[in-house]
Amino acid sequence: MDSSKDPKYLHKLVMHDIDKPVVFHGLIQNWPASEWTPELLTSVLGDKEVKIRIGLKEAKQWESTQWEADCSYETTTLTNFCSWLNQSGDKPQDRRGDNPLLQYDPEKYWCYVDYKYMAQLFEDHPDILQAIKWSDFGFETRDGKQSTIWIGSEGATTPGHYDTYGCNLVAQIYGRKKWHLFPPSQSAALYQTRIPYEESSVFSPINISKPDSTKYPQFTSTTPYIVTLDPGDVLFVPHHWWHFVETMETSISVNTWIEMETDHKDRFHEAITRMLASGILSSAGNDGKSKWLNPTEELYDSATNLMYLKKANESLLQHQQSTGSISTLCQPSARSTSSPYSSDNLQESTPSHHCQADNDEKVSAASLSDSPPAKRKKSCDSYMTIDGSILPDFVTPVPCLGHAYWKQNYHLDASSSVEEHNMNTETSSGETTFASENNIDLKLGSKGCVHEVEAQKFNAGDANQNQRNSGEMDDNILKIFLESVTDPEVVKHIGVVFSKKMKETA
Repeated sequence: MDSSKDPKYLHKLVMHDIDKPVVFHGLIQNWPASEWTPELLTSVLGDKEVKIRIGLKEAKQWESTQWEADCSYETTTLTNFCSWLNQSGDKPQDRRGDNPLLQYDPEKYWCYVDYKYMAQLFEDHPDILQAIKWSDFGFETRDGKQSTIWIGSEGATTPGHYDTYGCNLVAQIYGRKKWHLFPPSQSAALYQTRIPYEESSVFSPINISKPDSTKYPQFTSTTPYIVTLDPGDVLFVPHHWWHFVETMETSISVNTWIEMETDHKDRFHEAITRMLASGILSSAGNDGKSKWLNPTEELYDSATNLMYLKKANESLLQHQQSTGSISTLCQPSARSTSSPYSSDNLQESTPSHHCQADNDEKVSAASLSDSPPAKRKKSCDSYMTIDGSILPDFVTPVPCLGHAYWKQNYHLDASSSVEEHNMNTETSSGETTFASENNIDLKLGSKGCVHEVEAQKFNAGDANQNQRNSGEMDDNILKIFLESVTDPEVVKHIGVVFSKKMKETA
């Protein structure tokens, strides 16, 4: 066996040596799963029903992303999914029968059997679970039971996000998928948000197919890493790397999230976020919850959230004590204490450790393999492991295309800085006032009531309209507050203060 394909070497490569996305080629051709097709999996599952997400293809032209809450959902069999894929002839609505998917024209809609835990979906089929062999990458006890499967039609998308826990290996089994990836250091330019709220996911509102540079001006300064996975490819997604995913044709992929030492800290931050989000969302009306809570997520009561927070805090403190960590909760931590490399080299993505592709040149995979097998200076036109070693031939770095990509493909000018527009204005005396289109001066009486002369300005219709406007404003304020307190950077600082207070009271 080629020593570079030894599972122990690949495990070390994934967990310690690489900190940017790469694609492994030719390593899963012997997996039994490499023979899978939608029809084969249909024969395995039979009449077992799955929940399918249905989205609009025209949403690629929307100003914002197509959230999961914008989609429709149907619960049906994979047999019906394949029938929908292979339909022809009459209009779908004329042939619906017992298949609810046939009401969706495949020219206008896509269907996605997404984010399904294989251990649950194939619980009666151990052979299917064992057909996934992450042991080839050095993860000896990991197979389909620790994996998630995604089966989608052409056009199916996953909103841009990063996962708060672990790193990610994605095996492309059937069909092709296109990935746009961005380093964690560019989170601000991706306008990160926890709305809609989903535990362990931080979203971006940007529609990657049609970026709105007016609404999101910082986005054009990002440097995308773009790759289309073919069957047999395995993509490594590093910790906290953003990804936008689109199915280019009918596709099957399987992924596994790999635990990391940073998960102790991330789990603590997620516990704080859940506590804050649940408290605020419980005050929202049904309309707010439907918009701000991801359809796959559910809220828990305060007692459950408090128990989750307590356990996460205890776990983090125990981990810090066992490892002798003295870093604050806001600082990035090493990927693994068992790494042969120093923690300085193994921190999460920062500009000092990651090529940001500030040049305008497109980096091709071919240009990365032409360099001599010596240690090279790290730059945007080369890629090495963290210790400076050259990657094996079967490992291809995902090319960083630079911010010029947006101008070349979308005619968007790159923005290196963003002007901040402040709603406040400063008077000549130095006092700060708030700019307002309409200044309404409500004169209050001795008991704090509006004067009768002012009250006469409102008739019943105006009062009803004012109540509706007030409700909309309340929802808007609630959303802004929810976005503010659950911002990942805010949560980190809350974590530091919380941890300090807990230590003081211990």
